[in-house]
Amino acid sequence: MYNTYVNPDSHPDTEKRIREAASKVFQLKGKAGASMQEIADEAGINRTLLNYYYRTKDKLFEAIFRDAMETFVPYLVSVLNSDRSFSEYIHEMVDTLINTLLENPQIPVFVLQELSTNPMRMANLIRELGVDTDQGLAKFYKEFTNTDLAGTDPRQIIINLLGLCIFPFAARSIITVILYNGDNQAFDKAMIERKEYLPAMILRSINYEK
Repeated sequence: MYNTYVNPDSHPDTEKRIREAASKVFQLKGKAGASMQEIADEAGINRTLLNYYYRTKDKLFEAIFRDAMETFVPYLVSVLNSDRSFSEYIHEMVDTLINTLLENPQIPVFVLQELSTNPMRMANLIRELGVDTDQGLAKFYKEFTNTDLAGTDPRQIIINLLGLCIFPFAARSIITVILYNGDNQAFDKAMIERKEYLPAMILRSINYEK
């Protein structure tokens, strides 16, 4: 831990360490329960240096939240606006979400915290990352035309998909204890299997045959 002010230019990895430390502390204690001093201690720096990079806890949380969203949102946008069929989109979205959440288990915690404290910031960030669903949804409405799915709202299916992918990770601690006897590896294995199970279940539930 640094005991005196350190020129940040001499420590190019300082900001990376701060973000990694903040992500860990926010995940353990939540935004409200975390303190800047705890984050500084976790990063191995003093408060002066932490304040050089991030003046407030809110600004630091916003940076961590943006990092988390940037790991997968832009890719999902590109998939939505590609020429993939609805079935291909469902498979790709489930695979991407579950892989991302396995690698970044803090994301559901951050999302829930933002939704409870600053939902508009989350909405604005998602828009900044290029999310414009109109094109993709129009494509799916067209695909559904002249099939048994005519009149089906693809948004309802996507909402179901998001919940089915994200909720197990948001409730990971209780699910792991109740269903997997506290075995985190068993939980991860179940989530990997879920990448095959969910698309089949969702598409079967809407009688998708293409």
